[in-house]
Amino acid sequence: MVGYVWWVSGQWKMKWRVEIGGVCGGVGPLLKLAVPSCLGICLEWWWYEIVTILAGYLPNPTLAVAATGILIQTTSMMYTVPMALAGCVSARVGNELGAGKPYKAKLAAMVALGCAILIGILNVTWTVFLRQRWAGLFIKDVLVKGLVAAVLPIIGLCELGNCPQTTGCGILRATARPAVGAGINLGSFYFVGTPVAVGLAFGLNIGFSGLWLGLLSAQVACALSILYVVLIRTDWEHEALKARELTGMEMSSCNGVGHKQHEEHEEEEGKGLLMKASTGNMVDDV
Repeated sequence: MVGYVWWVSGQWKMKWRVEIGGVCGGVGPLLKLAVPSCLGICLEWWWYEIVTILAGYLPNPTLAVAATGILIQTTSMMYTVPMALAGCVSARVGNELGAGKPYKAKLAAMVALGCAILIGILNVTWTVFLRQRWAGLFIKDVLVKGLVAAVLPIIGLCELGNCPQTTGCGILRATARPAVGAGINLGSFYFVGTPVAVGLAFGLNIGFSGLWLGLLSAQVACALSILYVVLIRTDWEHEALKARELTGMEMSSCNGVGHKQHEEHEEEEGKGLLMKASTGNMVDDV
């Protein structure tokens, strides 16, 4: 970055002109989008911490917590792909809506969701075929390997729902509706997944697998809800008009600040011309 600044500016001297209104004017709208986006991700990942705590209350907590660590690392690895896809589709859909092209925005969203489903199918496939060998990359304990092998296909099924729901959250961010995604995550993981996990693991004595079946129920509820909002409840023409209104408001705000700066610059130039003119008259008088 330093090299880039040096190359662009050609010198180390940089002038900053800061106005409180220009800097802080967009903080409020930004936080309205940033906070729900952050909560949507945190609510999901906090649930994995709850699973780790619950695993410590199972009959053999040492094995359960060790297997939980391996499974969380595995799902974290698989999560990176749909998370990157969500970022890409968020930018693409947002750009198309801002350009007033709702049909292209919808096409980009559908293509991204199709890719997410394919990624989920790949995750199901490799977790089924490699379930007996995967834990050996982390540990040599035979009992831990057995727990991981029993639950790994369930994790793959969870990713079959997690991939489209993560991508769908990216689409919701592009349409300035991250709060909807955060609300769905809250309801799915804490009002569906948690009761199911506790009931299966401790109420029905299913044990370790019951915790991850709770995750599966949460992912199914979350994926179905996200897909319902994106595929059925989204009016793309309305979203394009809303994006036009939002960008129009931002542009008018920026133009207002720029117009004020332009007036100040012209005023300074006028003062400079007056000083030069007065200096020239004094020389002529001499």
